[in-house]
Amino acid sequence: MIKIRNMTESEFEKFKEWSVNDYAKDLIKSKMSSDKDAYKCAEKEFNELLPMGLSTKNNYLYVMINHSLEKIGFIWYEKENTSGFICDFLVKQNYRNKGYGFETMKLIEQDAKDKGIRKLRLSVFNFNEPAYNLYKKLKYKEVENNDGNAIMEKILDN
Repeated sequence: MIKIRNMTESEFEKFKEWSVNDYAKDLIKSKMSSDKDAYKCAEKEFNELLPMGLSTKNNYLYVMINHSLEKIGFIWYEKENTSGFICDFLVKQNYRNKGYGFETMKLIEQDAKDKGIRKLRLSVFNFNEPAYNLYKKLKYKEVENNDGNAIMEKILDN
């Protein structure tokens, strides 16, 4: 069983460092950025999306906790009117393939519905087959695919 809780300020600092580095690697792997520019691009985008850090309005950053109270990952989404966009989602490597991703997404869908969101979108790199397959299993539909990156969405049931 998974629970989510708000990220603390110290967790946010670690998350930011990880997120920027990971996104830079993904930009390089997907050939969307050069080695030279990837980190700068990833950091700029992160800072634009969260200019006030954890206090950025309409952004929800959570830590995932399992039944043993271990921090197993995080998820971040933003809200704009009745739409939401999952900006980042990670289940730590040693906790994968245990159903935690699926369970977390169901919790986030409910959390989003509770906040008035009716449609959730996300972006997944084409090379990330495990994540893509998870979203398909959760009934997300691909609505765009450009330059190695798929945009998927799901209309949330009332």
